[in-house]
Amino acid sequence: MFSDIDSETTRRLLESKVILDYAKVQESSRQNASLYKGLFFVPLYGALEYTATSVVQRCISKLNEKRCDISSLKPTLYSLIFDKECNSLIDSRDKKWTKRYDLFSKMNTTHPCHIEEHLFPTSTGNIKYQQMESIWKTFGISADVINTDRVRGRLDTLAENRNKIAHGRELPSSVGSAYTTSELEDFYNLISSYCSYILSVFEAYLDTEEFKK
Repeated sequence: MFSDIDSETTRRLLESKVILDYAKVQESSRQNASLYKGLFFVPLYGALEYTATSVVQRCISKLNEKRCDISSLKPTLYSLIFDKECNSLIDSRDKKWTKRYDLFSKMNTTHPCHIEEHLFPTSTGNIKYQQMESIWKTFGISADVINTDRVRGRLDTLAENRNKIAHGRELPSSVGSAYTTSELEDFYNLISSYCSYILSVFEAYLDTEEFKK
């Protein structure tokens, strides 16, 4: 179900691993490895973001294929199913009661579920723990948001370091100088493991039909 996403995630993770391996060579020969240690964060973050966004899009696609009755689904999914209606409430003004009636009267219908596949149920910005928690809550996933407590802080650090480099706030060498290659190896293993965890959670979510009430 997610094998193609898994393969593409692996490709992206491999690019960050290649950079890290080169940093190790530079460090062992006492050359300046800080540049590569900093650059390491860019493709590593890219692998995480790709995994999260692709899995959500695929999950929505699979839910649409199942054509489940709206009334049979977890209410948290209504925020996706009725995205258009929720947005219209903001601009309804004098028609707000009509809009509210239209929305809530649809929630107990036998109409098949359809969700716009471009939706990503979290605030804008980089993927951090807060964004992943929002995704979990919206889909009604019972599994833990993270597979180990150590990942939580790493998600925020990964996004912050990526932004420092991508937006030119700091040089890659400046970011990389704060880490040893051993620390980055641990960083890589945690994020790689978390990407696999995301895939496994969503696969189980669909296989067990956890999206139903």
